[in-house]
Amino acid sequence: MSVIIDESCITCDACLQNCPVNAIVDDSENPTGENRYYVQPEKCVECVDLFDDPQCAAICPSIGCITWDMTFTKEFDSHFLNEELYKLGTKTGQVKSPMFKEKKYREDIPLSSRGIGKEVQVEPEELEVG
Repeated sequence: MSVIIDESCITCDACLQNCPVNAIVDDSENPTGENRYYVQPEKCVECVDLFDDPQCAAICPSIGCITWDMTFTKEFDSHFLNEELYKLGTKTGQVKSPMFKEKKYREDIPLSSRGIGKEVQVEPEELEVG
């Protein structure tokens, strides 16, 4: 996974309905207990091979709510095992961390642009006009 929904989430349902891999759960199913939608890191593929951009961020009306997270790769296994931020699912008794199975990610997004709080979507006036 490489996107996270932050506390500015207004629980509007747009991302939930548009996630092509059903990686998002609503606030009532958020395993961290927070009152916002939650991206299951073990399921998210940043829409790689599906769309040009993550669909959750493309549809989200709260600019900046969807932010880049670290890549769901073995290099960041300890990051995703952080019980305060994530509640990873299990399969046959094994935690679905990156060590269990890495996920695809957008290789064009450098690590310096990743980390909690790094926006996927920007305000329209911040976009470059070509």
